[in-house]
Amino acid sequence: MTTYTRFKLRNGTEAEWTSANPVLLQGEIGVETDTRRYKIGNGTTAWSSLSYYIEGVLARGQASKTTSGTISIGAAGTYQSTGLTATFDSSTDYQTVLGTSDTFAIKNDSGATKLFQVQASMDAYAGNNHTLGIKLAKNGVGIDQSECRAFSGSTGQIAKLFCFWMVELADGDEVALFAANISDTTSIQFQRGRISAIEVKA
Repeated sequence: MTTYTRFKLRNGTEAEWTSANPVLLQGEIGVETDTRRYKIGNGTTAWSSLSYYIEGVLARGQASKTTSGTISIGAAGTYQSTGLTATFDSSTDYQTVLGTSDTFAIKNDSGATKLFQVQASMDAYAGNNHTLGIKLAKNGVGIDQSECRAFSGSTGQIAKLFCFWMVELADGDEVALFAANISDTTSIQFQRGRISAIEVKA
């Protein structure tokens, strides 16, 4: 007769592990049932000081605006917040929320510093032969390396802009979509746009 053996790993929610803060035995595995992350003990280090062995779920978030709006321009060539509010996709997020300082932004709400791959796009126009630009901004400071530019043309010809960059965000940091009219102070007629961020693992 064949004998089968079943075993269960030591487990609990993230809050339960944090509260108990046990010292796992050398090679003992502890699983967080709500985050799907786990740690492996070394026999001496308490749970809260152990590193996660493999992250089970990556932090992520995305937000978009699919209705038109106006971005008033204060100075030609100056990047600024769009002043618009994106809709956060709460059905796919993990450890992120919509920005609070800027409402067209993703905010790290993980409790830890993480590296994110961030992408943003905008469809817009500002009249014939206007150069428009977008870039990412961390906590209100533009990230020059992420800048992208495109022309808008006559009769409402739309400029389609896309940018991306890897951005390190501490807990509570935000990354936002900034826009500029490079040519003059004509307002930008926003058509649609989006921003997304997903954690990058080493």
